[in-house]
Amino acid sequence: MKRSTTKTIAYLALYVALYIVLKYVGNLIPFLQMPNGGSIELELIAVFICSYHLGWKIGIADAILSWLMTIVLGFPMYFVQPVQILLDYVLPLVVCGVASLLWPIKETSKPVTIVMGVVLAVASFFGIANSYSNTTVAYIAGAVVAAGMFGFTYWYLKNKKKYGIVISMVLKYICQLLSGVYFWFPEGSAAGSTEAWVFSAGYNLWYNLVTLVVCIIIVPTLIDRLSSAANIKFKA
Repeated sequence: MKRSTTKTIAYLALYVALYIVLKYVGNLIPFLQMPNGGSIELELIAVFICSYHLGWKIGIADAILSWLMTIVLGFPMYFVQPVQILLDYVLPLVVCGVASLLWPIKETSKPVTIVMGVVLAVASFFGIANSYSNTTVAYIAGAVVAAGMFGFTYWYLKNKKKYGIVISMVLKYICQLLSGVYFWFPEGSAAGSTEAWVFSAGYNLWYNLVTLVVCIIIVPTLIDRLSSAANIKFKA
């Protein structure tokens, strides 16, 4: 076995182990958990770093192996049918594993940066408004958070340049949104109904947004530190 292959396998095992540790730590913190499934996912930090370090193909392998290990170790999961499993667990991890492949552009134009900032700001506003039943306080809080999200997104995309994380999290949200619409719709409504879309959009938005913010702060910082301190070469 070539030395490079051995190193890749060793790093892959390290990232899977880091995923498990971060997931375990996240499960110990109650406020990171959503009441009906879903959580602020610290463990995705390991998947994103693996993708940028070892490439998107190994990133996919890391995502799938990490998920399989959580099953072996008995972490709580909700299973209804194969499509739901794909939308809730497999595809969200896989799209995070391919982060280094998504948007490999080194620089982005100002209009694109503004559009992405607006999209995340609007998502933040409606996420908070829906979470607190569209009250006046919720609208005010949503506006403040939306403004902060826009400013943060604009700064991040102009300076950190790990766009793949943002794209991956958007795709992850879409997968879990669809799962909520067709498999976890509110009692008294039907799959695919307007009520199911509204509930799933709000429920899955908030924890995915917080996870996004955590990852786009921590992942580029760790990559910069590892690049300089450990002389590790990253894909982007």
